Amino acid sequence: MSLKSDAIVDRVRARLAKIDPNNREVTHVYKCKITVDGNVAKTWILDLKNVNLYEGDGDAECTLICDDQAFVDLADKKIQPLEAVEAGKLTIDGELSIALKLLPYIASV
Repeated sequence: MSLKSDAIVDRVRARLAKIDPNNREVTHVYKCKITVDGNVAKTWILDLKNVNLYEGDGDAECTLICDDQAFVDLADKKIQPLEAVEAGKLTIDGELSIALKLLPYIASV
């Protein structure tokens, strides 16, 4: 299934290729569950500890459950994370401070 957020994932993958594994500020593991009509359509693991991104499930320090369009809107800075949470389009399982460190990796440049 092709999702709007796939373009964001591709952008994140390109950014990861440019990261120096020996010089990183964020080393957390994130799980992003992208939903469509309230159902999980894709799950991604963004492992900043090992500088890896893959589709699948696994352990994470912070899990984000986000509507497909809301994920794109977050990346394009059309909506702020707390707005998305309040609107029920984003759920964070884990520390908010860790979740907020993910935003620069998905945000448009």
